[in-house]
Amino acid sequence: MKQTVLFIIGWGLALNAIAQNDTVRIGKMVIVKSNIEKSSDSSKVNKEDRIAIGSPIQINFERNKKIKQLSNVATSYFEWDLGFANYQNETPERVYTAYTPNIAAGIPTPDQLKLNNLKSSNVNVWVIKQHVNIYKHYVNLKYAIGLEMYNLRFEQPISFRNDLPAKIKMDDINFSKNKLFVKYLTVPLQIDFKANPNYRRGLNASIGMSAGYLLKARNKQISEERGKQKYNGTFNLNNWRIASIGEIGIGSFHLYGSYSHTNLFDKNLSDYTFFPYALGVRFSKF
Repeated sequence: MKQTVLFIIGWGLALNAIAQNDTVRIGKMVIVKSNIEKSSDSSKVNKEDRIAIGSPIQINFERNKKIKQLSNVATSYFEWDLGFANYQNETPERVYTAYTPNIAAGIPTPDQLKLNNLKSSNVNVWVIKQHVNIYKHYVNLKYAIGLEMYNLRFEQPISFRNDLPAKIKMDDINFSKNKLFVKYLTVPLQIDFKANPNYRRGLNASIGMSAGYLLKARNKQISEERGKQKYNGTFNLNNWRIASIGEIGIGSFHLYGSYSHTNLFDKNLSDYTFFPYALGVRFSKF
């Protein structure tokens, strides 16, 4: 009851203030009084004005929105990506013509290393990511550190073993699951562009480069003959990965892509020339 009385008194004081002033502010609300006055000659009043003549005061309610101050440095933790992975086969033709001894030794040709497109994936976890304002929050610098992980699923029975001379062979059984898992510690660096920095769901796009270092490689296989097996090794893989990266999105939902400029395999140890790439979705704070 007491609160009701106080509410009525408060609005009474507000209406009294409106009668004496054009604008009154109550917290975040702004009350604006119409400037329409009564006229003794109704013929001089517009049709639109007649709507307000029946009441001595016309009140418009406006919400006073405050624009959030944007921080020059923003930090985010444990963001992730999910996408499809594959690689571009750019093995020179001379390797194919000189491959006859390798085939006899059970070493697969580059064409036999084709991937199952629907089952090969890329999963990334960004441990920490930062976003730094460069120009009025329209142009920003974005960098991070995290893990890039590729699951490369083969169509053919390919086996990787560190105890093999070539580290790879065509196996003689069928696998229900056969993948090469590769994990990199990666640092991406991008220039980020925002169409409207003050709008959280605005359009944004980024482009840049990333550098990665090989942390782990593993060949995981499942078959009726051998059951579940895992083999760790380096398998003549390249220790480094340099890639072009880019993304485009609305708000926190982004589409990303990456293309490696370094061979998946060490060119000094292997004749294979494969350049991995990935496409997927990214859930990011900025």
